[in-house]
Amino acid sequence: MTIVILAAGASQRMGKQKLLLPIEGRAIIGRVLDAAAAWPCVVVTSDEVASMLGPTVLRIVRNDAPERGMSHSLDLGNSVVDEQEPIAVLLGDLPDITPAAIAGIISAYDATFDIVVPRCGNTFVHPVVFGPAARRKIAALPDGDTIKRLRDDPTLRRLVVATTSGCLTDIDTPSDYRARIGRHGGAAEPSQ
Repeated sequence: MTIVILAAGASQRMGKQKLLLPIEGRAIIGRVLDAAAAWPCVVVTSDEVASMLGPTVLRIVRNDAPERGMSHSLDLGNSVVDEQEPIAVLLGDLPDITPAAIAGIISAYDATFDIVVPRCGNTFVHPVVFGPAARRKIAALPDGDTIKRLRDDPTLRRLVVATTSGCLTDIDTPSDYRARIGRHGGAAEPSQ
């Protein structure tokens, strides 16, 4: 299984590139990469973020059209992974994601399902696993900032996994960032 990390957003609500903001001495994107380090990864990102990742063993796919939204980034990442392999889709702005949270969702996947999605309370969270049948529909998704159409496709077999470890901080705005720092502390200069 390959993890596709979607990290190409323009961070418009933040006003600057949120993935490079520090939390506990590490850039947000670095924290996500640390959590996903046990699996092969494809990171779909901008030139700005890619230049900060440094030499790594992961594959970087540049998205030169972030205005096309998350579904375009997903299509770019999907296109570089063998079509028969499932992928786990993870967002680049989840600084508190853990290897255990990722492993729990990945381990729930088998070929009897097309999609595995974690749910924390009433909220669907990440990572979402897409098997080959679901992946074949990615290229037809319209541009936009959601993958709900694919996640909720009634023609696909979906497993919803209840989780508490999926209730993770999503950083979108300056107030989200301040709240995360206030809860856990640790703003510092990012390091890679």
